[in-house]
Amino acid sequence: MSCVGQIDVDRDPAWADWRDPAAYTALHGCGRPVFAWEWLRRSPAYRAACHMYDNAALRSCDAAHFGLHRFEAPGLGFLEARPIWRADADPFVLIADAGGGDDVFDIARFGTLATCHIDKSGEHWLLSDGYRHLRLDIVRGTLRNRPVHLNFHVQGLTHLIPAISSLTRLVALDRTGRLVPALFPAERRAHRWALVLRTYDALVSGASQRSIDEVLFNLDVLPRWRIEAPSYRRRVQRLVAAARQWAKTDPRFWLIGGAH
Repeated sequence: MSCVGQIDVDRDPAWADWRDPAAYTALHGCGRPVFAWEWLRRSPAYRAACHMYDNAALRSCDAAHFGLHRFEAPGLGFLEARPIWRADADPFVLIADAGGGDDVFDIARFGTLATCHIDKSGEHWLLSDGYRHLRLDIVRGTLRNRPVHLNFHVQGLTHLIPAISSLTRLVALDRTGRLVPALFPAERRAHRWALVLRTYDALVSGASQRSIDEVLFNLDVLPRWRIEAPSYRRRVQRLVAAARQWAKTDPRFWLIGGAH
């Protein structure tokens, strides 16, 4: 378990080699929070904000501009990163009071799965193995000292469905000690999303559409690419258009299903 509030701003992003498909394969089994982070860490605005302050002066109010409780180093890929999204950005965040009573929850059982950020509004917990994420905000009391009874805040039908999903995942975690993969199904479009992300990395590296086409689809070098591979050319054009559009999209839209 870790409670953290600083990042290593000197770990500048070193994107995966877009020519290596293995660097993106792990994304095929991931959900929206992973893609939200992968797009956020590529954002020039986010990267600039991370470097604006030294380690001792990073402020949560600035991170809130990006939907986070604290800055996370943009050089960390999703397996290492532990971005703590705010409840106003992520509808799956559980909100609870911690106190005395039976049927207790012990955060200490989950070791390195648990990360916490503490501010004046309470404790903001992330339980994550990199692939899967479960968020819990404690607005009264604390999880840090002993096992506690949790009283959850669930209001309105709009928040009921994501709350039920998160509560089911939390119950399974408490019973098994792990984030149960079956309760975090991969998005069926994750393969395409990873391909768009890879296309964006290729564009940032200065690759041409023709080079992207040849690498992504294992095409031999074609002297008359525009004529000999029109279907592949149109496909890469669509990927490039999507990459440019998603790079301009607020990464928080991934958390609410706004990106596709």
